[in-house]
Amino acid sequence: MADPLSITASVVGITTAALQSAQFLVKTIDNIKDAPGTIKDLSVDLRVVECVLQELNANVQYASSQIIRSSQIGPAVENCDRACKAFQSQVERWTKHSKEDKIFWISRWKIGLFGPDRIKTFKGQLNDCKSTLNIALTTASLLEIASQKELAKEQKDNILEANEADLEQELIRAGKEMVEIEQSLQQFIVSGGTERDEELEQSKKELLQELERQQAASTLLRNMCEEALSRTVYQRTGQKIKGIKATNDGIALAGFINVPGEELNISQDISDVSANNKGFVIVGVANNVDIKDLRPR
Repeated sequence: MADPLSITASVVGITTAALQSAQFLVKTIDNIKDAPGTIKDLSVDLRVVECVLQELNANVQYASSQIIRSSQIGPAVENCDRACKAFQSQVERWTKHSKEDKIFWISRWKIGLFGPDRIKTFKGQLNDCKSTLNIALTTASLLEIASQKELAKEQKDNILEANEADLEQELIRAGKEMVEIEQSLQQFIVSGGTERDEELEQSKKELLQELERQQAASTLLRNMCEEALSRTVYQRTGQKIKGIKATNDGIALAGFINVPGEELNISQDISDVSANNKGFVIVGVANNVDIKDLRPR
């Protein structure tokens, strides 16, 4: 098992690096006098990400919640750092023929080709990083509040159920985003590399790479949503049930099955579990269950 102190130091280190990359990019963008609005608007997104990174750095050193030290955190921050550096290089290429911090008209023209897609992809990466970290920070805070002994059970349940609803909505949004990314990737794969302009072809390849990296960032976001949802449900119900499969004639039951109220306080952490062929699975706490009643006649 990894040392918590080394994990904390690692997260602090990569978060500091990502924060510096975001701040440097903001400064670069703000110094371009006649940059298109779509580029200028990125400063707002970057400053929001800065705030989340600062909050992560402030919390990771003291937080006891495991979700702050989730395996999704490090890669999400690293993706943010890499995305900022890659876009920094892109902006520098767009402005390489410029004078007095103004975008040369040829650069402006090229921004109009793959520029909008490149900007959209970068915004998507920033948003996925921000959402991944926000989910971890928010869930950690709510789980801590809900664990307070003086809080009534109804209040705890309301707090946790609200977080569950938010996470489910975020999962839906992340799922839609993944479909859009896959469609964009498919379009690039089908169109192939037929550009005669060498620089334009290079830009196209880089955009394809960034789309693939956005896909990875979106996957991290979904994983974080699922982890946060699992931890939230477990704190509210004592249930962490995962997988559960039944094939062919199988019927799978999981959780509490026909049990009296006092047994509902039993905590259950059940993992994958599977059934094949004619298998029939009951997983959890069951009372007075007749398998014959559940089988088709």
